[in-house]
Amino acid sequence: MMKRGVLMSGILSLLLLTGPAFGQNYEQIAKQIVNTSAGVKPGELVVITGGQHTLPLMEAVAVEVTRAGGQATMMLGTDKVARAELMEMPESAIQADKTNNWLLQADVLITLPQYEDGRAVMAGVSPARMAKFSQVAAASGLTEKLDASKLRGVFVSYPNKSFAAAQQLDYPSYEQMVWGGIGADYAAIAGQAERLKQTLATGKKMRITSPAGTDLTLELGGRPVFTDDGVVSAADQQEKLIYNRTAALPGGRIYGTCQETSGTGRLAAANDYISDGKPLTGFKADLKSGQLANVRADAGADAFQQQMAPYGPTAMQITNFSIGLNPVMKPQSDKSYNPNTAAGMVYLRTGNNSLLGGTNKSPGGYSFPIANATVEVDGKVLVRNGQLVSTAVASTAPAPKKSRK
Repeated sequence: MMKRGVLMSGILSLLLLTGPAFGQNYEQIAKQIVNTSAGVKPGELVVITGGQHTLPLMEAVAVEVTRAGGQATMMLGTDKVARAELMEMPESAIQADKTNNWLLQADVLITLPQYEDGRAVMAGVSPARMAKFSQVAAASGLTEKLDASKLRGVFVSYPNKSFAAAQQLDYPSYEQMVWGGIGADYAAIAGQAERLKQTLATGKKMRITSPAGTDLTLELGGRPVFTDDGVVSAADQQEKLIYNRTAALPGGRIYGTCQETSGTGRLAAANDYISDGKPLTGFKADLKSGQLANVRADAGADAFQQQMAPYGPTAMQITNFSIGLNPVMKPQSDKSYNPNTAAGMVYLRTGNNSLLGGTNKSPGGYSFPIANATVEVDGKVLVRNGQLVSTAVASTAPAPKKSRK
């Protein structure tokens, strides 16, 4: 990725956007992003980032920011420029993105996908060179500055034909699902998130199992727990941690950290892809004192090890988790499509968790989808066989015009 892309993905790996309720009405989508999710106010500086293929929506967002009285600035990237930076920039010239100093002065960041074909952009980039971009970004101190800033963010995406083709997804169905995700009942999702948050915030031990062979335990240790229900409310805007001032569209996740050295057991991940599209199938690893060991896979184990090696051992430490809450988003594990917002979808992640209140500052890491997981906290079942255990199930409905206090 380009430096800006690395930084944005490091700030938040949140995906998402648009739905049949909106169709291709970019003006209406922009109103949802600017007024409901971001709550832009007069006089605020709003930075809008994205790729050439997202320009119509970026433009609509900028117009809506102006109507709300904000000051809109657009930062556009293209696959060709990103590819040139990754492959052709002299290594001695790789440095942290200087525009981040300006970004920290903004009030709002609205991010759309930068790459139209991310796998093509990243194809053939060596793990060492990718690590160099991440390492200089980490050395810039941006992570530490984000919590202290006033910045709040909305991370937006929408169906991509290149991605769908690479995943062998039926594009019309995939497009309709992702568009429908933004029309979920976010009030119901918020209620469910708050109930789960109470359990996770006070819980001591989490156990995660799966039919594929995952059976591990994590110590929660009273760390912060974060919820995303698609809106940065007025109350959220006053929070100290950047993740509490961030939303995604479609939203629907609850996430947090574990004690970094606490993980024990076995991890078996759902099929996935590494960086530029190399398959990672049948992945398994042991977990000892929080560290992944004895890594093996049906395919992709060597590529995985090569990708992670430049970051050192802390990049192989299980540090955080997430549970999806959006009932519209559906995984297709046979095609390695595992949206992290899908209701009941569980992810475990390694590496940096400093923005989540943790202590791991590794510039590298990896996210593992756990299909059909069962999650227990102190014996209380939160997810069973990939299904949320709750009396309140978020339903599909037009996104409400709300601004929670």
